[in-house]
Amino acid sequence: MLSTFAVHRYLQTSASAMQHGEGADSESTPDPGREARIAAAVTDLTSLPGVATASATVTTETAATPSAERGAVGIDYSYDVSVIMNPEATPQQAAAVVLAMIKQVPDSQVNLELSSPAGDGHAASVVEYRHALDSVVSARTVTALSQAVATASAVPGVEQVAVTVPYTWNLQPGDLDVTFADDGRNHSGALRSALASTALSGVSWTTSK
Repeated sequence: MLSTFAVHRYLQTSASAMQHGEGADSESTPDPGREARIAAAVTDLTSLPGVATASATVTTETAATPSAERGAVGIDYSYDVSVIMNPEATPQQAAAVVLAMIKQVPDSQVNLELSSPAGDGHAASVVEYRHALDSVVSARTVTALSQAVATASAVPGVEQVAVTVPYTWNLQPGDLDVTFADDGRNHSGALRSALASTALSGVSWTTSK
């Protein structure tokens, strides 16, 4: 399946700013070179083992600049790649997606969301790599994190695992969220033990139900 870019523009400027020629940014559209590289990378992702679908979007957001009193605004572009794995995909196949993105699009403005649906013996999981694709990180680190997520999702009583990977790749409290089938009290010990020897060891989690 080939992906397409859905471009959503949320730029709003006041009438007075437009009248005075303000509010314009030097880059009024997303960088076509970056957009082309992302599109090519996403197309390549669809051919990787274990990948069900891959797509990309670019959105714009506005933020006030120091000259906001004159009606000026700044434009921030966010490029988001979404990959859904097959339920039977392995942690190594998930890691291969991340490594491919790091190799082809080492760009801090590109985010990756990697989702794995629930399957035989494991819950659903989603890992968001936020501004983390231009970091210097080894294949071993990427694979270890994918394996840790798979380990967490295989713990009985776990319904979903969500991880946010920051640009430092140093997970902090709140970067791991676990949804349990009940209040979690009957499964927290098992989850903690399962993660003890993984890349998620020592990372405290928030709990959803």
